[in-house]
Amino acid sequence: MRIAKGLRLAVVLGLLATGAACGGGSDSGSGGGKVELTLLSHYSDGPSKDGLDKMISEWNKENPKIQVKAQVVKFDDLLTTLTVRQTGGRGADIVSAYGLWGGQLMKANVVAKVPDDIATKIKAEYSPAALGAVTTGDTLLGYPTELNTYVLFYNKKILAAAGINKPPTTWAELADAAKKTVKRDAKGNIQVEGLSLIQDGDNKSVHPFLSLLDSAGGKFLAPDGTAQFDNEQGKAALKFEGDLAAAKATNTSISPTKQFRSGGVAMAIQAGWWIGSLKTQMKDKYSDVGVTAIPGPTAGSKGSLAYGFFMGVNQRSKHADEAWKFLTWMNEHKTEDGKVTETGKWLADQGLIPPRTADQAEYKKALPDPNLAPIYEAATYAMPEPNQPGAYEAKTALHNAIMTVLADGKNPDDALAQAAKAVKPQ
Repeated sequence: MRIAKGLRLAVVLGLLATGAACGGGSDSGSGGGKVELTLLSHYSDGPSKDGLDKMISEWNKENPKIQVKAQVVKFDDLLTTLTVRQTGGRGADIVSAYGLWGGQLMKANVVAKVPDDIATKIKAEYSPAALGAVTTGDTLLGYPTELNTYVLFYNKKILAAAGINKPPTTWAELADAAKKTVKRDAKGNIQVEGLSLIQDGDNKSVHPFLSLLDSAGGKFLAPDGTAQFDNEQGKAALKFEGDLAAAKATNTSISPTKQFRSGGVAMAIQAGWWIGSLKTQMKDKYSDVGVTAIPGPTAGSKGSLAYGFFMGVNQRSKHADEAWKFLTWMNEHKTEDGKVTETGKWLADQGLIPPRTADQAEYKKALPDPNLAPIYEAATYAMPEPNQPGAYEAKTALHNAIMTVLADGKNPDDALAQAAKAVKPQ
């Protein structure tokens, strides 16, 4: 699931400031011994909605005294809805949220502590990348759901036409391929971008940069929220990006999700969810698409960023025990053949990485598309996106700094120093 634009951060932060002092939790009744749980998510259409609805329907049929009702909003509105409803005492019993918001939601008393017995099982059964993306400090936020990692997408035909017969394995090779594949018209306008360093979602420059930072052995934030990117590794990664911008091999005005499919982008650092979109958009031309690990500065080094979603229980829910019972069932019950969990299948059918280690292993045995292999493999080494309080603001500060380098040619060292000063641990 891509991270969309327009999170209305200013409104959200104001609500978060008051949310901790206000009531929350569902006011669903339990007349006649029947409990109704509400589940708020962004799964509003397509296979994501259909799959979740199917599992809820199955649960409701088997558990007449604990009924679950889905509530859906668009992703753009999810964080605002979570906090507004909490402030008004109308929060859903079960919440689905982006891992990056975890620290904010904890601070606003939206998400409850995972019971110790459930937390122990989750920590033993889910991949490190999935756990890292939905853990704030030492606190697990809930069951990991969606898991995405970043990889390098490339157009095989464009690279071959430039005399490149294999994907790059070092930063030097990546830069060389980006420069060789750029095409411009007579006026100097880019017709084919060499390497896209932009995604199409919120803070659009940060995820590709953090993937390169990870490949150099760097970190984004420390556990206490202080900046860790203003060091040798961070400066090297941003200098790499800045040099490509100076050589006009990358351009912030080009949207990879719109122009890669038509041959307007040779390579792009993007999240694994993109596979499903490209298959739909490119049809037969999807065979031109290759996927590989994002290379690092030296041979053998590679990096990625993992971000995730989770489902947890509202701290103010009147039916927390029933909510955890449903979530445990949802995440543990198996498909008819007993090979994977139903939730794992639901996510894999969407082109997402199942966060449960056993599900990942089962799917890796026979991936339907070889391009999925690097995406799954990245889950074993990717940097989890930090999600402590203040992480979103830190991400915004870093985005602003990166854009001054890519779009305006600012010195990378100065840009990172400015971003680091703007990071305020909470």
